[in-house]
Amino acid sequence: MSRMVFVPMKLKEDSRISFFKMLGTGGGYGYSFTPDFSTYALLTVWEGEDEAKQFESDSDVMRRFHRKAREVYSIFMRPVQSRGKWSGVSPFTPVQPHDEKAPMAVLTRASLKPYYYLPFWSRVGKVSRSHASSQGTLFTKGVGELPWINQATFSAWESFSDMQAFAFGAGTPHLEAIQNARKRKGFREELFAWFIPLFTRGSWKGEQPI
Repeated sequence: MSRMVFVPMKLKEDSRISFFKMLGTGGGYGYSFTPDFSTYALLTVWEGEDEAKQFESDSDVMRRFHRKAREVYSIFMRPVQSRGKWSGVSPFTPVQPHDEKAPMAVLTRASLKPYYYLPFWSRVGKVSRSHASSQGTLFTKGVGELPWINQATFSAWESFSDMQAFAFGAGTPHLEAIQNARKRKGFREELFAWFIPLFTRGSWKGEQPI
């Protein structure tokens, strides 16, 4: 818990980082109303791959994580496309060509308006269950800055078409949830970005899901 306070203070001192977020996570599969107090996420955006590798290998922040954690899993990615904003900025600059047959990762993020808290969470269970059974899912975890209000989901897929079928397929719970949110103007801010995973370090529950 203390890292949620002290890590942002430390990262503000590093001029090579253009954007970062220290995030809590949700329990269960994907979104969950119950937080997962055993797992935390750190999102960082770097000038280049070498800087990201050096941070992951040698920084005081990561050394402290490794000392305290049972397990650490790092995913290095390049952005392919990004729409929307996070904290008023567009954090990801696309630099990687898009290969629809290659594995991909997706980050979706939404900040909810107060009147939309209950309508949003009433749909979460159905979307989460559909995600668990979706073809091509490699990995998923719900993350967020503020429980129940500022939410995000990170997921990885075998291909672009698998992600499209889950997120935007006709009649799918996810598409219905998006359409309802747009109709009711339930988001104060939202972002959708996808990436090409380059490589990973460490493990997730003893495995290499991506």
